[in-house]
Amino acid sequence: MGLTEILLILGIALILFGPEDLPEIARTIGKIVFELRKATQDVTREFQGTIDTPRNAFNKAMDFSENMPETTPPQSPQETEKADADEELLTFEDENPADPLAELPSDMVSYEEKGASR
Repeated sequence: MGLTEILLILGIALILFGPEDLPEIARTIGKIVFELRKATQDVTREFQGTIDTPRNAFNKAMDFSENMPETTPPQSPQETEKADADEELLTFEDENPADPLAELPSDMVSYEEKGASR
């Protein structure tokens, strides 16, 4: 829009609404434009977030895979045996004793319930 077009529109608005109502109309139009821009920015931000989420997850996965240390298998069986001997492995039986109530005093434990066995 050129300067002459803006002056023409302002002149027509001044003639139609008068000098008393023109500031109130301009204020109302300004509020409407502000709310419209705000809504447009919110929608744009939401769409951009929806588009960026899968891309960010993919980039994060790629960064994780690139930064993972490479593991190399031992070169000889002796090194494998040594590595196995150095590691202390726990088994399921080590963690769960056969009767967990056996550690409690006998006056605190009752085996009379249905399904309980000693």
